[in-house]
Amino acid sequence: MHQITKTLLAGLAAVGLFLSPVPAMASPAVHAKPTTLELDAGGAKVKLKKGNQLQIKGKLGAQGERQLTLGLDVFAQVKVGASVWTNIYTRSCSPNSTFTAKLTIDASADLRLYFPGTSVYASATSNIVGVVVI
Repeated sequence: MHQITKTLLAGLAAVGLFLSPVPAMASPAVHAKPTTLELDAGGAKVKLKKGNQLQIKGKLGAQGERQLTLGLDVFAQVKVGASVWTNIYTRSCSPNSTFTAKLTIDASADLRLYFPGTSVYASATSNIVGVVVI
């Protein structure tokens, strides 16, 4: 009887090993490709008459790639004084990773472009342009 109990316990222990959860193995780290984002608004500081629109050009790029995946959204953001960056416009990049837009800005602010990134491309922010509304 003692031998049967030992065999039964050994069998249950083996089944328990098969049914116990296996710790997750660390997956290799995926590194998003570094990206660049450029903003052209006509200079580092531009003047804009109240009610007029500011034409901007943007370019999103990644090292070693001529064209990025379609459908990548870039956000135009403004910041007035010490406030936080606020999205005012969203644009999907054209097939050549560039875009143009006309923005209405009602108060003097800093302007930048922001790309939040994806699993393939890292996030990026552009240069900052000071917009003075007169």
